[in-house]
Amino acid sequence: MELETTITLRKPVTLGDQTFDKLELREPTAGELEKAAAAGSNMSVAINLISIVAKVPRRVVEGLCQRDMREAGSFLEQFNSVDLTTGATPSLS
Repeated sequence: MELETTITLRKPVTLGDQTFDKLELREPTAGELEKAAAAGSNMSVAINLISIVAKVPRRVVEGLCQRDMREAGSFLEQFNSVDLTTGATPSLS
């Protein structure tokens, strides 16, 4: 299991005069997971967590193409029980 990764964005996101062309991700801390979990929907949790861990504004993550979002979610998913690629919570039954 990789503990850190850099994702080169297929479609860079520009916010104001700054262009974001990569996300640097690592294993989230318990506090980061708690902060991200405060969001309403599962997709919001995923967006918040990527934003927090990558240290980019939430609007950058909102602007990711689906493939980049899925790649970031798949990386973070390995550390969490919530499926961040689809926003689904696994069944406990």
